[in-house]
Amino acid sequence: MKGNKGNKFVLKLTKLLLIAIPSLAILIPIAAAKLTGSLSEDAITERMQPMGKVNVENAGATNAPAAVAGVGGPKDIFEHNCKMCHATGLAGAPKFGNKADWAPRIAQGEDTLVKAAISGIRAMPPKGNCLQCTEADIKATVEYMINAAK
Repeated sequence: MKGNKGNKFVLKLTKLLLIAIPSLAILIPIAAAKLTGSLSEDAITERMQPMGKVNVENAGATNAPAAVAGVGGPKDIFEHNCKMCHATGLAGAPKFGNKADWAPRIAQGEDTLVKAAISGIRAMPPKGNCLQCTEADIKATVEYMINAAK
């Protein structure tokens, strides 16, 4: 009989520990967080703030509007949007003014080049990433680049 009581005690203790240990594993970190104040409303609000802030104050600035990439003539559009790839040949882009790079493309016809520039081709995003450019802007910029390679 004594052995039976001992087994029951061990069984009850085991059940208790199986419940208590996982509960403590959850409750201890919560209690520690509560004691350190990291669960306070202010602490949570502070953690939810953006990583940085943009300073829009422009001390001493003129009232002239800032230049926007893609606004202006074909040369401006090229300088602000196309040059990064077409000046160096990045990702296979034909280099600006390089007749050998442009000859096979020019042979396809201007309409084909304009269509590819508008919709994007291979690594080139649609409109060369000049999202505010109109199709007429893109066409004029393609013509500018073609003329530089002739």
